[in-house]
Formats: sequence, C-alpha cells, structure tokens
Amino acid sequence: MGQAKAASGKISSIANFTNLSVQDMGSLRLKLAIENPLRQKTKIYLMDKDNNVLFDEYSLSSMKYIKFFDLSNLADGNYTFVVVSSKDKMKKDFSISTKTLRDVSLASN
Repeated sequence: MGQAKAASGKISSIANFTNLSVQDMGSLRLKLAIENPLRQKTKIYLMDKDNNVLFDEYSLSSMKYIKFFDLSNLADGNYTFVVVSSKDKMKKDFSISTKTLRDVSLASN
C-alpha cells in the first residue's frame, strides 16, 4: 500500500497568493487549496521528478481553488504541485512510497 507524504501549512509573503496548502486526506488522496485574493489567472500543475506534467488546469478569477487528487495510480517517487500566475510561482513537493509490513502469526495448536 502506498502512502503519500505531503507538506501542509501556509506559505505567505507572496504577493498574489496568501495561502497554498496541501493536506493528506489518507488513502493516497491529497487536497490542494489556494487562496487567490487578487483573482489572478492561475495555472496549477502536478509534475513528476522528471518534470513531466501529469495534470494541469487553469483557475480563472477565483478567490479560492480547492481540488482533491487521487494519487493511487501514481508510482512511488517524488512529485510537485506547481502554481503559476503572471507574477509568481510556488511549489509544494511530496513523495509517494510503498511500505511493506511483515509479521509472524503463531498457530493456536
């Protein structure tokens, strides 16, 4: 079973975006939220470590953009959300890794 590790929290001090957050929702689902009070045309990308674009979408004149991503079809590796406006570019990195748990169960005989 894979597990997504995402950075969550706020990034401030950027003129056009007051908040970019990525939240782990469990089961390889992430929630991306962007506050855009100036309603700038914004492009959102999901990219792999080789800079291949896996997802892209425009957010047009919206003060708040929220999108849920199901990452269960992605391989283990490093990925990045990139948010670009005419003046700013922000990134949030995350990784997906599969962990195997092995244990011993004794028979009751």
